[in-house]
Amino acid sequence: MSAAPEPLAHVPLITLDDLRAMLALYSGSARHLFIHIPKNAGVSMRMAPQLRWKMVGVHKTFLKDRAYLMDLRRAMGAAGQHHGIAHARLCDVSPRILSRVQPLAVIRNPFARVVSRFRFAQLIAEQGSKFASVPTTSFEAFLDTRHEDGNRPFFWHRAVRGWYPQVDYVTDASGRIGADLLRQEHLTEESAAYFRLSSPIQPRNVTRKGSAPDWKSFYTPQTIQIVADWYAKDIETFGFDFDTPATRNTWAQR
Repeated sequence: MSAAPEPLAHVPLITLDDLRAMLALYSGSARHLFIHIPKNAGVSMRMAPQLRWKMVGVHKTFLKDRAYLMDLRRAMGAAGQHHGIAHARLCDVSPRILSRVQPLAVIRNPFARVVSRFRFAQLIAEQGSKFASVPTTSFEAFLDTRHEDGNRPFFWHRAVRGWYPQVDYVTDASGRIGADLLRQEHLTEESAAYFRLSSPIQPRNVTRKGSAPDWKSFYTPQTIQIVADWYAKDIETFGFDFDTPATRNTWAQR
C-alpha cells in the first residue's frame, strides 16, 4: 500500500488581492516590492492606504517558480501551518518581478522582535487559533523552540515559529543586501520620507495590549546572551545593540 500524500497548506486560486497587485505591478503604478519580515510592522505597511498603489507585497504569482510554491504548501501542510506566502524572502521572488520594482523591507531590533513573536504566540493561543503550536508558559520555554524550528526549511514563512535572521530575508541571489531597509523604530518619519507621503502611516499593533510590560523586562542576562548568539548575523550586519535600532546598512544611513 502506498503512503498517503502529505497534506497541502490551502492556497486559493487567484484572488482579488492578487489581481490588484498584478495590476499595480504591470501598470507601472507600484514601483516597490515589500519583503514582509514577520513581526516587523508588515501589517502597518501593507494596510496603509497611502501605499496601496505605490507598493505591492509578495503574491503566489511573484514566486520564482511553481516548484517553490508546491514545496512551500507541502511543508506548511505537513506542519499544520498557514502557507504564509507573503513572508517570502527576496531570493524566493522571480527575477522577472524584481526587474520591475525596488525591493523594500522593515528591520527591527532583534531582541524586541523576539518578544513581539512571543506575545503574538500568547495572543493566538488565547484566541484558540488552530495555528497555536508553541509553549507560551514562559519566555524561556519559547526560546527553547529555536532548537526544533530554527533551521526548518520554509519556516522563514512563519511569524511565531520562524527563527531565521532578518538579513536572510533581504539578501539577493548574489549574496548582497538587495532591498532598501527602513527601521521600525523610526518607521513614521522614514516611510514618509521614502515614499514622499503627505500623511504618516498609522501603526497597527495587534499584539501589545494596554499596559503590557516593556519588552526589555522579559530579559535576563542569560536570555540576552541566547538571543545575541542566535541573531549574531543581524547584530553584526545592522549594528544592533540590546536596546537600539539598526545603525548601519539602512536606507536612512546612506
